[in-house]
Amino acid sequence: PLVAVPLDARLTGVASLTYSSLALLLAVMLVWRAQWNPSRERVTAFLKTGANAPVLLFAGLVLVSGVFAPNKLFAVSQIIQIMAGVLLYFVVAYQFRQSKHMSMLSDTLMFLAAAVSLVTMAQYAMDAANRGTALFGNQQPLGSLLMILLPMVAVVALSEKQLSGRQIAAQIITVMTAGSLLLAQTRSAWIGAFAALVMLAGLALTTAARDNKRARGAQRLGAQKHKAVMPIMLAIVSLGFVGLMVSQNGGFAQRAASFSSLNSDYTFQHRAQAYWTGTVKMIQENPFGGVRIGQYPLVQKQYTGQGIEVSASATGSLAENAHNFYLQTAAELGIPGAILFVAILGVFLVNGISRVNTMDAGIRRTLLMGSVAAIVAFSLDALSSPAWQFGQVAMFFWLILGAGVGCMRPRAKHEEEEAIPVLVKPRVMRPAIAVLAGIIFMTVVLPVTTLTAQASNGYDDDDDWWKYLL
Repeated sequence: PLVAVPLDARLTGVASLTYSSLALLLAVMLVWRAQWNPSRERVTAFLKTGANAPVLLFAGLVLVSGVFAPNKLFAVSQIIQIMAGVLLYFVVAYQFRQSKHMSMLSDTLMFLAAAVSLVTMAQYAMDAANRGTALFGNQQPLGSLLMILLPMVAVVALSEKQLSGRQIAAQIITVMTAGSLLLAQTRSAWIGAFAALVMLAGLALTTAARDNKRARGAQRLGAQKHKAVMPIMLAIVSLGFVGLMVSQNGGFAQRAASFSSLNSDYTFQHRAQAYWTGTVKMIQENPFGGVRIGQYPLVQKQYTGQGIEVSASATGSLAENAHNFYLQTAAELGIPGAILFVAILGVFLVNGISRVNTMDAGIRRTLLMGSVAAIVAFSLDALSSPAWQFGQVAMFFWLILGAGVGCMRPRAKHEEEEAIPVLVKPRVMRPAIAVLAGIIFMTVVLPVTTLTAQASNGYDDDDDWWKYLL
């Protein structure tokens, strides 16, 4: 979010190129560090870990759908985005094995939340009457990003063993992130954030009660009384900040009041009657195979009456979007695709909640609690937000999912990093994958990202694209 602006038509190609290049680097690193250990036990354990099995099935379905997609440019662009997220998931889950790596990942997410919040608050200082958009140019991706980062920051603010500079920084950033999320004025993100904080509070209370049973009762509770001071101050400061924003921005209060009148709210009714109803018709006509991956922007208008002509844009924008991640997934991949994605969420949440209740206090349990809460937030926000169709926002879903799975895995002996089992010897694969990555970058990634940056006719159809690629 600090390097590329995904919703700016002039820089869409830069954003896509940055994200795609990251995916290739992750693929090279993942294979380069792989080991020759494809035993049945290790493969079975791999498939049973976290959400690995449904993630692999979902990725396979995406690739198969791309083979039969009518428009290869749109298909390849979407495949690159999804596969980049899947690669990020596996890299974080299997390469971030040491506690110091987990702490560095947590600090990086806190830095990002602080940086984006500062940009948002700077916008508010210059123009208090409008919504916050940061560098996205639109409030919806900003709201979704801050929403999924909020529990990852808040869990550090509330779960550190001892009051430290890191915890104080996390508490300050939590207030900043929550305030900036309010400035974005995205209702689905507000709902997701509220659900995440409720889940986080429930997990924190459950684990605290279990920890206290292991300690010396009243002595342990008395020693932790000072920890209640900062959360209380955090709540007071947050409420004061909200009150200040309400007094300065009448739109915020109106946005909050709209929850009680959704039946007459234009935005909600427009999405329900146009986008969602039309997408349901699309699913009914193609229930099993869908319209194929990446093809939703091409066929949306004939079902929803919304959006712009394909020739006017090389990629789908907020207008060419179902504003419901589950419906759009079902429309493109069929109902089996939507079921697989829901299975990713369900398997992770069930395993994550169960694992949290058996773990000892530490960075792994802390990050797993934040990851579970963040995925709960995503599950609700994805019902209405269009932001998750953009890789620069969706990558944080995959990153946090991978972090949670990595925390679930048993700690390796001496905290050594474990590799994903592969079926080709590293001596053969490592040089080959480096050469292959270069070929893919020059022949697929670079042409696709260049073409998707064009905002005019250019190479919109398959024939022109393949000629350009060749």
